[in-house]
Amino acid sequence: MEILTVEQIKTNYPNQWVLVGNPKLKNPEVNGSFINRLINGIVLLSNKDKRELAYQSKNVIQGYDETICIYTGEVAQNRIFLL
Repeated sequence: MEILTVEQIKTNYPNQWVLVGNPKLKNPEVNGSFINRLINGIVLLSNKDKRELAYQSKNVIQGYDETICIYTGEVAQNRIFLL
């Protein structure tokens, strides 16, 4: 599997939920949005439906030290996503 930068992930998977394996983050100890801190990682899954992505993720996360889920589209400023 290829390691992609956050820019490549956004380009290849527009407006989708993306499960990223072994993510490299800027300031990993700081809480906040992963999409703003992601440097690169391995795309494990992508889907426009967050629930479907979560369901499918059970089968692909084995063997990865860490995984994160990001949304590559624009989020309304007053919208909150609960994971």
